[in-house]
Amino acid sequence: MKKALTVYFLLINFYITAQPISRTFELRYFTSDPAANGETDFKGETEWFNTEGRVQFLNEYANFASRYFDNPELDKEIVTEEEIGDLVRKMKPQPGTKIRQTIPLNGWKTYGYKKGQDIQNEKELEFWNNIPGARIINDKLELRNTTIKKEFGPLNWRFKLECKVMVAGNSQVTFKLKGEDKTAVSLALNKEELNTEGSELVIEGDMTQKRFNCYVNGKLIHDFALMTDTTVTAISAFSVSVSGNGFIDDLFLFNHVLQDNANYPYYSQVILDEDFEEKPAIEGWQSVYFDDSHWKKSDLPAVHGGLREKEESFYLRKKQYVGEFERAFLQIETLDPGGEVWINNEVVAVVNNRHPQEIEVTRFLNKNQENLFAVKVNPYKLNFPMPHTPTDHHIGWFLGRTKLELTSKCRIKSVVATTRELGEEAIQAHKVILQYPTRNFFEGSIEINYYPWFPEEGERVASFSREIKVRPRIAHEFHFDIPVPSPGLWSPESPNLYRVETILKDKEGNPVDDFVTTTGIRTVKQANGHLYINGKAEMLNGAQIMGFRTPIETTSKYNRCAPLETVAEEMLMIKKMNANMLRVHVHAEKDTVDGINDPRYAEFADQMGIYLIWSTAGFIREGEAWNVDFEGYPKFMKQVINHPSIVLWEASNHPNRFKLHDISETHDYIKKIYQTISDADQSRLISPTSFWQHTHYANYDGTLDYQGNSITAVPEYMAALNTRGSQDAYTGYGADWSRLRNAPNDWAASCLAANDKAYFNFEHEESAGQPNWELCKGKPWYLIHSYEWDYDKGSVGRRLTLDEWRASQAWQAFSAWESMKKQMLLGYDGFSWCCLRGGANMGTYQKPLIDNLRHPKLAYYTNKMVFQKTWAASNNVDVVYGPEDEVIPFVHHLGKKKQVDLFVELQTPEGKTIEKKSFENIQLPEGRGIVQLEKFRFKKMKDGVYVIKYELKNSK
Repeated sequence: MKKALTVYFLLINFYITAQPISRTFELRYFTSDPAANGETDFKGETEWFNTEGRVQFLNEYANFASRYFDNPELDKEIVTEEEIGDLVRKMKPQPGTKIRQTIPLNGWKTYGYKKGQDIQNEKELEFWNNIPGARIINDKLELRNTTIKKEFGPLNWRFKLECKVMVAGNSQVTFKLKGEDKTAVSLALNKEELNTEGSELVIEGDMTQKRFNCYVNGKLIHDFALMTDTTVTAISAFSVSVSGNGFIDDLFLFNHVLQDNANYPYYSQVILDEDFEEKPAIEGWQSVYFDDSHWKKSDLPAVHGGLREKEESFYLRKKQYVGEFERAFLQIETLDPGGEVWINNEVVAVVNNRHPQEIEVTRFLNKNQENLFAVKVNPYKLNFPMPHTPTDHHIGWFLGRTKLELTSKCRIKSVVATTRELGEEAIQAHKVILQYPTRNFFEGSIEINYYPWFPEEGERVASFSREIKVRPRIAHEFHFDIPVPSPGLWSPESPNLYRVETILKDKEGNPVDDFVTTTGIRTVKQANGHLYINGKAEMLNGAQIMGFRTPIETTSKYNRCAPLETVAEEMLMIKKMNANMLRVHVHAEKDTVDGINDPRYAEFADQMGIYLIWSTAGFIREGEAWNVDFEGYPKFMKQVINHPSIVLWEASNHPNRFKLHDISETHDYIKKIYQTISDADQSRLISPTSFWQHTHYANYDGTLDYQGNSITAVPEYMAALNTRGSQDAYTGYGADWSRLRNAPNDWAASCLAANDKAYFNFEHEESAGQPNWELCKGKPWYLIHSYEWDYDKGSVGRRLTLDEWRASQAWQAFSAWESMKKQMLLGYDGFSWCCLRGGANMGTYQKPLIDNLRHPKLAYYTNKMVFQKTWAASNNVDVVYGPEDEVIPFVHHLGKKKQVDLFVELQTPEGKTIEKKSFENIQLPEGRGIVQLEKFRFKKMKDGVYVIKYELKNSK
C-alpha cells in the first residue's frame, strides 16, 4: 500500500511539473544581411522590410498564429448562448433584509406612446383590414387564400425584413421582394419549414452583392444566395401570398442607406413596423382604474428607445400590496434621463437627472391595501453626438431597478464598509448613517455582523455592538471599526464575499430596523511604482466596453441599459481572455455628462473576480472638464460603494481643452474632482483624467508645465490615491515602429522613473483589425472599410485590402503583443484595450478585440497571451534578426515565489524544429518583476520567417 501511494504521489508530482506554466511565441525574420543587425523596426527608421515584405510577414503571422491559437479559420465564437445562460442562472441574488420589509418591484406593465399615435395607428390597421381575404384577429393578420402587398421608397443598398409566420395544415406562404416590376427574392414556406406555434422569418438583403440571407427560427436556410433576378437594382415592394390559411405578425422592415462619411458610413430607416395591435391613448395612465391589459410585462431595468420607439414616452405601472409600516421609501437606481413618479394617482416626484433616487412615500401609500406605482420616463435624443455614435440618436431611456422599503421611524439610511487594515484579522471600517425625523433623540444600539456569503454561506464570523443616541431630524453619521478574524480576502483568484448585517435596536434591545449589504475584504494601494491589492503586487489587465453592440436596430436602445444576458456575455469575454479587469466606459456623447452606473456589472464582477475601473454616470468623455457632474458623482459612488470589484474611480476620459485656458483651470479641476471623490471614498484609487497630457502638468510631480516652465501643482495632484497613466498608443493611429522602439514617451518616462505611483495605460495601441468578412455576409457593415483604414499606411506602408483581412488582424495582434511586452518591461501596471467588442461606428469600428458577432480576432489571443501571470519572451522589439543579433530572453512574473525552467524552440512556420535551448532553475521572487536571462544566438539557418516558442514549466 505504501509503495502504491508513493507511485501515486510521484505521478501527481510529475504531472504538476510537466504541465507548462505558460506558452508564448514570437515571429521573427532571420537574414544573413548585416544591414539587419541591431534593433530593426517593422516600419520606421531602422526598417529592413519593404512594404510587400511586411505584408508577406503579416500573412505568415496570421497563418501561424491562427493555428497556434486553435482557430485556423478565425471563425469561432468566444462565448455561446449556453454559457451566457449558465452564468446568469449561477449569479447569486443580493440578500434581503429580515426586519425592515424590502420589496423588489418587478413585474411591471409597460407601454410606449407619443401624442397622436392612436389616430395614426387606426389608419394603419384600417389599411390591412381592408385587404380582401385579410383581417386582424387577436393582434395578428390572418390571410386566407390572398395576397397582400406593400409598396415603399426604393431600397437600393442593404435592408432587413423580419416577421412572425404561422400556417395551418397544408397551407403555404410565399414572400416576394420586388422592384422594377421584377421579383428579386421569392421564398415559399410551408409546415415543413414553419412550426405551428409560429416561426420567426428574417431576410437580409444586399443589393450591392445581389444576394440575401434567410433565417427561420435563427437557422440559416439560404446562405447569401443569389437573388432570383439579379438585374433588379432596388426593392420597392414586398408581397405575402397565402394558399390556405396563415397568419403574420410583427412585420418589420429596416433599411440602410450608404453615405459618404467615414465615421457614419450609413444611416438606417424604419420603413415598416407593424405589430397589428391597437395603440390606445394614455389619458388617465396613472389612475388605479386605468385599463392596462394591452400593456406588455417587464422586469426592471426596463428600457425604451431607438428608431422604432423614438420620441415615445415610456410608461410603467405596478400594483403592490403594502402592509403595516411607519415609514416608506422608494429606492430607484436611476430614472434616465428623467420623468415622473406617481403613487395612487398622485405625483410623488418629478425627476430631472440620472441620479439615484431615494423618495420618501410614506404619506402616499395606503396601508394593508394594494397600491398603484406608476412611472413615466421621458424620451431622449443625443445633444452632442461623438464620432463613434450610431446614426440613430435616440439613446435608450429607462427605469432602473426599483424597490420599496418599509422601515421603522428611526431607520438606517446607509452603510459603507471598507477595509482599513489587513493581518491575522482585518479591521473593517463602517460608516453608518441613521435618521430619526422627530423632535427627540432615539436611544438604542447598533449591531453589525459578518457572515461568509460567497462562494459559500457560513455562520457568523464577527459581531460588534455599541449603544448609540441618534440626533433628531438630521442624518446622523456614526463610524465603527470591527475586527474580522482570519478573513477570506477578495481577489480575482478568490472572490470571497461577506454578508454584512447592520441591526438597529431600541433601548430594550428589540430590533427595529436592519440594513443588509455584501462586500469583500480587500485593500487597494499604489507604492514603489506598482499597484498593490491586499498588499500584493498586481496589474489591471483587460479591456473597456463602449456600449455599442449589434444588431444595428437595437444599438442605440441598449447603449446605456443592456439586457442582463449582454452584461453576462461581456464579463465572460473578459474572463476568457486571462484578463482581470473591465473598464466600464459606456458613452455616446461628447462635451457633456455621459456614462453608466449599472450595479449589475459590479454584482457580476464581485462574484466572478474581475476588477472594475468605474466611471459612474457623472463622467465625461471629452471637452471641458467642468462638465463632470460634481453633484451627482458622489451619489453614484454611494450606490455601488460596497462592491470590492471596483478598485478605481474614473472621473473623465480625456477632457481636452485645458490648454485653451491658463493653468488655474488645471489646478482648480484637479483640486475639485479629487476632493469630490476622496471625500466620499478613501479606499480606492482616483483617476481625474485618463489622459494627463491634456492638462498643463507635464511631469510626474507637477513641477513643469507643457511649455517647460517651472510650476507648483496643487497638493491633490500628489495625493496618495491619485493615479498616473495615460493613453499611450505606441503602435496605434498609424505610428511607425520607431515610436515603440524608443518608448517610453516623455510623460510616461517621468512617471515610471519616479518609481512611486502605479502607471496605467487606460487606452492603448488603437490599431485596426478587419473582421473575417465571410462571417458577416448580409450584414450592413459587410465589406465596409473603417475610418481607421489609413492607419495601415503609417504602420504597414499601404492600405490593406478587404481580401487581406487576415494580414490586418495579424498586424493588430503582432503589434499588440510586442507593444504590451515592451510596456511591461518598462513597468506599466495595466492595460485597457479600446475596446472589447465591435458595434461602434455603425458596426464598422475595427479596433475591438472581438467582432460584431462574438468572433475573437487574433489580437484577443495575443492579449490573452500577455495577460498570463508568468511568461517568457525576448527583451526587445527587433523584428528582423541580422547575423550578429542575439536572442535575449526574459521572464515576466507576477505572483508567489517559484522556480521554473524555460524551454526555447526555433521552428519553421510549418512546425519543423530547427534548434532547442533550455534554462533551468530560474528563481522568480515573490511579487512582480523581470528576470533577464543569458543571451544566445541560434545557429545559422536559411533566410526566412521563423517561430520562436517559449515554454515555462515548474522546475522538478
